[in-house]
Amino acid sequence: MRIGLIADIQGNLHALEAVLAALAHPGGGRPGVDATLCAGDLVGYAAHPNEVVLRVRAGGIPSVVGNQDQAVGWGLPRANRQPAAPRTEILRRAALEWTQGQLHAEHRAYLRGLPRLMRLPLSDRSVTVLHAGIDTLDDWLTPDDPPALEALARRLSSDVVVLGHTHRPFEYRCAGTLFINPGPVGRSVDGDPRASFAVLDLDTLQADFVRLDYDLPGATDAISRSGLPGELSVLIAQGRAACGEGRPPLTLKELP
Repeated sequence: MRIGLIADIQGNLHALEAVLAALAHPGGGRPGVDATLCAGDLVGYAAHPNEVVLRVRAGGIPSVVGNQDQAVGWGLPRANRQPAAPRTEILRRAALEWTQGQLHAEHRAYLRGLPRLMRLPLSDRSVTVLHAGIDTLDDWLTPDDPPALEALARRLSSDVVVLGHTHRPFEYRCAGTLFINPGPVGRSVDGDPRASFAVLDLDTLQADFVRLDYDLPGATDAISRSGLPGELSVLIAQGRAACGEGRPPLTLKELP
């Protein structure tokens, strides 16, 4: 069984459509996926939050709630517990307020109904999906902090744990668990603006990470015309974070 893994779409419909098309028709003689799972943040920084939610719902893609989804769905004043640098905090709040104002009531209700955690028995494997931590939606979980991942693995007791939030793809094995972050579909921060996703073979527990070109000019033009801060179109076009946003780049490690 092959499953597609996506996260952090952030309202970028152009990227999402390209990724879903690639998962359905991967080319090169390889089969498509049997299912696709989403690790949250359907909305956030790009111009099509309603269309993204509708596409995920219409596609029957199981998803957990992300910190952006929670803030938009419940009308919260911010999506992150810790404020960023002043200019970045202004950018974040402007994007959040715009998205809250744009999202239709039925889609807000859908976001409010998303689970914080999904446990799925797939192909004799236990697969758990969550956006970040169990207790908070903006925990920063990466291989740079092995004790945090090991503690999470022991709490979940799952063969596979799928994460989002950090916008950085990785796989990491510890305490009998394979952690996978497929990277962001809609807003890269590592200098590569392409969409990111992963395909996991549940029989072998091998993951393929993919970076995919999509209609980036279309996505950034839509942001520029939407009323969102213009700086967002620049950040998405360049695939980089705002000043003071996020954490240092990953150093991939693996416990024995």
